[in-house]
Amino acid sequence: MDTENFFEKLFINSELADDICRDLNISRKEYSEYAKQLDNERKSEIEIIRRVRSLYHNKKELEGFSFQNFNSFYKWYRTQYQIQEGKCYYCKTEERVIAILFEKKFKNRKRTTRGRHLEIERRDSTDNRYNEENCVLACYFCNNDKSDIFEEREYLEYLKDRKGFLTSQFEKLNGNK
Repeated sequence: MDTENFFEKLFINSELADDICRDLNISRKEYSEYAKQLDNERKSEIEIIRRVRSLYHNKKELEGFSFQNFNSFYKWYRTQYQIQEGKCYYCKTEERVIAILFEKKFKNRKRTTRGRHLEIERRDSTDNRYNEENCVLACYFCNNDKSDIFEEREYLEYLKDRKGFLTSQFEKLNGNK
């Protein structure tokens, strides 16, 4: 039995049990045994897939979202996560540090589904595209801070000297520079 194929069909492609059984020529009992085994052996990976699937479903209906399906989105996410080494694109804080911070700093506050993991961030929010070229992974803090106000270049400049950047922007808007 090709467990990788089974894993992908079940957890990444979300195929129906009957379809998986038919495609892999296995019984429902075998299906249940394989699923239970994978649930135990690859628990953390399955949790990540479920979290990324939630991100996908939250974004897929937005205008400008151009990932073909969950599988392509998930592959992009995994690749981007590796490229960024599990760190925020902007502030370079590791996701595990952010998760611990949220657990300890916000333990008595209303629970939120956001914050503990890197989020999908559009580098340039003015063209409103969610695609491989325009998206990166950012921490909750940078994602909210950058918002739809700054483009990537502006936000990176802002991070270097926040007060100086805002003063410069103010002066440009008021015709002082």
